[in-house]
Amino acid sequence: MTLLGIAAFFGLMILGAPIWAAMLVSGGIILVLDIGMPVEAAVSQLFIAIDSWLLLAVPFFLLAGNLMTEMGLAGRLFRFVENLLGHLRGGLPATGVLTCAIFGSLSGSSTATVVAVGSMLLPYMIRAGYDRKDALGVIAVSGTLGQMIPPSIYMILFAAIAQMDVSRLFLAGLLPGLVITLMLVLTAVGLSWFSDRKLRDKASPAELRRSFFSALPALAMPVIVLGGIYAGLFTPTEAAAVAVAYVMVMSVIFERRHVTLANLVRSAEAAATTTTIIFVILGGATVFANGLTFANIPQSFTLFMTSLPVGEHVAMLMILVIFLVLGTVLDPVPILYITIPIVFPVVLALGYSPTHFAILTVACMMVAQVTPPVGMSLFALSGYFNVPIATVMRGALPYFAALILALLILWSVPSLSTFVE
Repeated sequence: MTLLGIAAFFGLMILGAPIWAAMLVSGGIILVLDIGMPVEAAVSQLFIAIDSWLLLAVPFFLLAGNLMTEMGLAGRLFRFVENLLGHLRGGLPATGVLTCAIFGSLSGSSTATVVAVGSMLLPYMIRAGYDRKDALGVIAVSGTLGQMIPPSIYMILFAAIAQMDVSRLFLAGLLPGLVITLMLVLTAVGLSWFSDRKLRDKASPAELRRSFFSALPALAMPVIVLGGIYAGLFTPTEAAAVAVAYVMVMSVIFERRHVTLANLVRSAEAAATTTTIIFVILGGATVFANGLTFANIPQSFTLFMTSLPVGEHVAMLMILVIFLVLGTVLDPVPILYITIPIVFPVVLALGYSPTHFAILTVACMMVAQVTPPVGMSLFALSGYFNVPIATVMRGALPYFAALILALLILWSVPSLSTFVE
């Protein structure tokens, strides 16, 4: 029955069934027909999967990011970074990287980031002589930075699966996030260094100062949210709700003309849609993962990995390769919920740092978001700007390579993330 359940999963995937349905049917076959679990108990796993205080942070952070976009605060942020860097060689793509990094730290959503920053940056880069594919490529990869720089949706999901302290993971992601941001900025500057594209005039000190104070409400939000978490003022879930309230108040004060019922409804609908997708996948993946656990697959995998004549770092590299391969056929959320219950016991058995493993896993999920043919960021930009996905992929290749190099750096230098332990 276990083999039948696994065969059902791959069969449904080949037939094009939704990933949540494939995992739900497969896990249900194993739990009900092999383990003998009552159908009611198997179905209850769907509710148990999302019955988590920590997971309540997901819709709130998504809503905060959407409100930033719809109500104008994101535009203030972009104008400041563009005034700061836009006159430099490679300044516009570097502006895209830094804006994605900052905006990602506000929303934790890659989809919201690529759409928001893309709609602002693309016209600037095209007017400056950049090819459309180059502009879309830098946005696609840089949009994933919000999954490493806290607050990260993937870190929230990882912490919920592995029962870890998400505030510690948030703190551990700061230095890796800066390393990846630096790698992408260097790539952007390197690709533009020998070009003859026209540069905009340098912003005057007064203009730079005005744009900074204009963007200050947006720039202050990560400080308030993360500072409140680490000061013990509120939990990560409460911080997500605080983020929504903060954006609403700042929007009413500074962007009153954009505070409309239509923008509020549009933000809420987008957040609800993304949350629903995540939670439905989460439910199906939980049933599937529980089926695999009852079938002793994680235990067998742990025994196999710990018996290999290799060190813990090589074993970790092998796990990362598995993640990257899965990223070519699956979205990051099902990858997390399918693999973490299987590989996390291996990490603990090897004596490897669970914090470092969490950061490496999130970095692999960033790669998965821009790995063809199923990269979410690629499809988001392709659909929003109505361009072929191949165009986005070609522009993303140099930045994709930089992302892989950054992953190897994080793997080889554990202290970048384990300093919180």
